[in-house]
Amino acid sequence: MKTASRHGITVTGYSPGAKIGMYAGFGAAGLAVGYMLPRIADWALRLPWFPFEDTARLIHSLDGPYLKWILAFLGLLAGFVLAFIAVWESLKAAISNHEVSLEQGENRRTIPRRDIASVFLDGKELVILGTSGHELVRMPGVEHPEDLAEAFQNHGYPWSADGDPFKDRYRRWVPDLPELPPSAHALLKVRERALKEKNKKDIAELREELAKIGYIVRDEGVNQYWRPVEKPPVKK
Repeated sequence: MKTASRHGITVTGYSPGAKIGMYAGFGAAGLAVGYMLPRIADWALRLPWFPFEDTARLIHSLDGPYLKWILAFLGLLAGFVLAFIAVWESLKAAISNHEVSLEQGENRRTIPRRDIASVFLDGKELVILGTSGHELVRMPGVEHPEDLAEAFQNHGYPWSADGDPFKDRYRRWVPDLPELPPSAHALLKVRERALKEKNKKDIAELREELAKIGYIVRDEGVNQYWRPVEKPPVKK
């Protein structure tokens, strides 16, 4: 990930050169694996514990003068697809003294600086807390946190190097906890199922629904941790 500054804006994300390198690297790896796949299948058949023997026998039986080139081409395409997914799911940020623009896949957000109270990382997720106490942004795809932290700090944003300033306030959700109202329990129960099914759309939408009734939630695997919305101290 490269950080570049132009016209008072710092942009973090994969540079054009890095993107080319990723496509070249993934493509070359895919090409090599595809080309060698019949030989790999032949080698795997000699292993007594190999679990995909039928698949390996099929690949080995199709070995021929043109098959390795066809597989190499398919491997090249697969490598390009993996590189595209890696770039698509990475977080790109454009940070100025006045606002922050974020892009990750189809998710795009712009937040004015005046609305931001704290910025920090939660694992590989970028989190921005608003002056209202709500999470304005929680976006994954942070590959090089040092570059992102430096960009925010260079523009004077309230970066929390220690992470979430409210991290000690979170409690693990368990059904029927008396501190939570029935509406929150209902949303968290449905969201738990969405986490198990890895339904990203429902996970995000239910997070927003919980925020509307005054609760912030963070995840560790399929476990959910909650806290009530609290206004953070605004850092100058």
